[in-house]
Amino acid sequence: MKENMDMNNENNKDDNTQYMPIGMCIGLAIGVGIGAALGNIPLYMCIGLSIGVGIGTVIDSKNIEKSKDDTENQDK
Repeated sequence: MKENMDMNNENNKDDNTQYMPIGMCIGLAIGVGIGAALGNIPLYMCIGLSIGVGIGTVIDSKNIEKSKDDTENQDK
């Protein structure tokens, strides 16, 4: 019984990873870099942040779907 609980806790640790903040940081960094190179930091900072939020959200939703599928397969 305890082994089962430990395995569930290990699975939950992997499922708690949130990719939106990671995407935001990467998008912001890329946007600032492009903005510095082109001389318009505020514009490209906003664009990079927006793209990062979108990418992070897509990755989060894919992971949620994957975890639901894995849970359904374990129940069968």
